[in-house]
Amino acid sequence: MKIRDFKLEDLNIMRMWLGQDYIQKFFGDPHDWIKEISENISADWVKYFIVECGTPVGFLQYYETDKAPQGEWSNEPIGTVGIDYLIGDIEYLGKGYGSKTVRLLVDFIKSKNEYDYIVADPIVENVSSIKVLENNGFKQNANGLFCLDLTNTGIKIYRATKQDVGMITQLFRDTIQNVNSKDYPADEIDDWSSWWTDHDKWQEKIEKQYFIKAMIEDKTVGFSSLSTDGYLDFMFTHKDYQRHGVASNLISKIEKKAKEQGNDLIYSDVSITAKGFFERHGYFVEKQQFKKSRNKELINFRMTKRINGSAQQRV
Repeated sequence: MKIRDFKLEDLNIMRMWLGQDYIQKFFGDPHDWIKEISENISADWVKYFIVECGTPVGFLQYYETDKAPQGEWSNEPIGTVGIDYLIGDIEYLGKGYGSKTVRLLVDFIKSKNEYDYIVADPIVENVSSIKVLENNGFKQNANGLFCLDLTNTGIKIYRATKQDVGMITQLFRDTIQNVNSKDYPADEIDDWSSWWTDHDKWQEKIEKQYFIKAMIEDKTVGFSSLSTDGYLDFMFTHKDYQRHGVASNLISKIEKKAKEQGNDLIYSDVSITAKGFFERHGYFVEKQQFKKSRNKELINFRMTKRINGSAQQRV
């Protein structure tokens, strides 16, 4: 059993599969599915596959929930993919091929090393599909979706909104005063952290940048942001969640977004405190510099990482 990319010529067999009663009662109108696949076969947010056991026997898809059309999956964390699947050849029903098919797709998604969660939304009546998911480790969330956690960290990344300004600015202030304070004198710490009061500026950043937050349960534990030109503006982790993988999760989302934006380079002005973290993630120091905060000039480092094209060269 193997999976391969879906081709336009597979639309004929897909149309036949979707027309079968045992599939149509769960998948709905075949024409809608054929139209959707035809229009999105080259899209970057969804991938379609054919399952083969010598000949085609089934269909798989996964889609990035934050880019897909609105649905039950739209409030899932960034880094979540939704899946759908079917066994189209009736001779392969009831023999464990559904579980094997989903396992192949899960393994493929894991191999991409880009995603944190996989979700599926079978209807309640589709008992066999629910069993397939449970056999593959999916658990039902409070919202009804079945979810597989690929990270086991409990960290979830979401787009920040203006309603998050209070929590984000408090985290900003507390992190500087409790973490960065080991690398900067008290007067510079007070000057730098004083920006937490400028809520209008923070709201503007959230509106204009790709601004994301990290959550563990209902607690904001970090945030980061990226401008359209590839400037990584913020990277902060809650003082009580240092070395819990929060910043690494955030930076992976930032770098993915930078690639999607077509940025060849990410650049950032990095504090003394964060310099080691960025170096471990492949960033290089271009120069040490003094950069003005509000009234004080603080030492930091202009650091860069090339993410598209050739490997990063040390400057």
